[in-house]
Amino acid sequence: MLDVIVIGAGFSGLEAAKTAKQAGLSVAIVEARDRVGGKIWSVPLASGRGFAELGGAWINDSLQPRVWAYVKQFDLKIVKQRLEGMAIMQESENERFEFPFGRTPEFTPAEKKNLEFIRDHFQAESLKPGLPSAEVDNVTLDEYVCSLGALPKIARMVNLWSQVMHGLESTEESAAWFIDYCRRNESFLAIRADDSTGGQYLRFQDGAQSIAQGIAEIVGKENIHLASPVDAIIDHGTHVTVITRNKKVFQGKRCIMSVPSTMYKEFSFTPPLPSAVREVTNGTVLGDYNKAIVCYDKPWWRSEGFNGYFASYSGPITLCRDTSVVEKSHYSLTCFVNGLPGRKWSKLPTHERRAAGLKQLAKAFNNHPDVFHPIEVFDQIWQHEEFSRGALAPVHAIGHLTKYSSVYGKPVGNIQFVGTEYSSEWKGYMEGALWSGEQGAKQVVEMLQKPSAKI
Repeated sequence: MLDVIVIGAGFSGLEAAKTAKQAGLSVAIVEARDRVGGKIWSVPLASGRGFAELGGAWINDSLQPRVWAYVKQFDLKIVKQRLEGMAIMQESENERFEFPFGRTPEFTPAEKKNLEFIRDHFQAESLKPGLPSAEVDNVTLDEYVCSLGALPKIARMVNLWSQVMHGLESTEESAAWFIDYCRRNESFLAIRADDSTGGQYLRFQDGAQSIAQGIAEIVGKENIHLASPVDAIIDHGTHVTVITRNKKVFQGKRCIMSVPSTMYKEFSFTPPLPSAVREVTNGTVLGDYNKAIVCYDKPWWRSEGFNGYFASYSGPITLCRDTSVVEKSHYSLTCFVNGLPGRKWSKLPTHERRAAGLKQLAKAFNNHPDVFHPIEVFDQIWQHEEFSRGALAPVHAIGHLTKYSSVYGKPVGNIQFVGTEYSSEWKGYMEGALWSGEQGAKQVVEMLQKPSAKI
């Protein structure tokens, strides 16, 4: 019998297994996919010029110590996010304006003042400790900013933040969930920043999945069972049995579940999870968080003075960033197609999705002729992934964050729950996944190493 069975080989599951193994416990990871990394997925370019990051991509060296320690341990090469150049704001399908990247967009004076007020309000709220109030949890983010006096264009900007950060509309998440997310990620401004103060500061030359692959080597590939979707988890009280769809059976003293809570309802738990746990996890949703990555032979937007960044109210692309790696002669624009626009876009055939994206890029970048001459194009719809169901982290139903805070993410019997959604540090990021996996495994190790532990 194993000491620990880990379900899921994303960053949280890998870190949990590594932590347990280094504490002297026997471990097995049972993973549904045919690869490790979860929603961190780096796909080699056909051109040989590096990788397309279909999932998480950005890190910070000073604010995210766990992920940065792996960068150093595995001797990975990184690239800084480009800050130079003009940014673009697309207000409607045929209206756009340019502004210096990193500054407040040039709205009217009244709108600019209003945007700065709303921004500063969320920054101040994000620096407060603890959970927001139940009152704030029972109103949507849209209702909340309207109550603050947000002008129509600024309410649309907040909706854009919600789309980009969580893949949802501002009418679909509570104000408390948005604020709490910011509190767990240093601050509101830290989430938004692309420089050394924020979460979008550095990327990997050879793909973020390199970290997952490195941790997997430490765990031992003989201990990782790929292509093994779990069907049932039976907690016998003295131990746990995990059964896969192809009837593989694993038995262990404890089980660590590294799967988004939105998907718990797809597993057979015996005994069933407590009703409060079922209600809160059944209520969580994963956002429409999609990527379209367009690769070019040359970074034509740079020669035109553009940063590569643009944001759009009209969609389908809600945000675009330059994700080039000059060292690899890899030049790309990564387009986030999120929220309601992403929901609609994801239902289109592949060729129509790509056509819509290229047409929008052309309008954003002054109909530059090179827009329509990419050398490679990728798109990734995480909602279509059977073992992901969306991204980034599950979002609570309105009112559930505070109502179920005493049970959400807490152990049930011999089952421990981990994942970036449960992290107190950098929730939704790679760092948050590592933090949760480490903390969850430490709790399991402590329980198993207690003299009175039931084994």
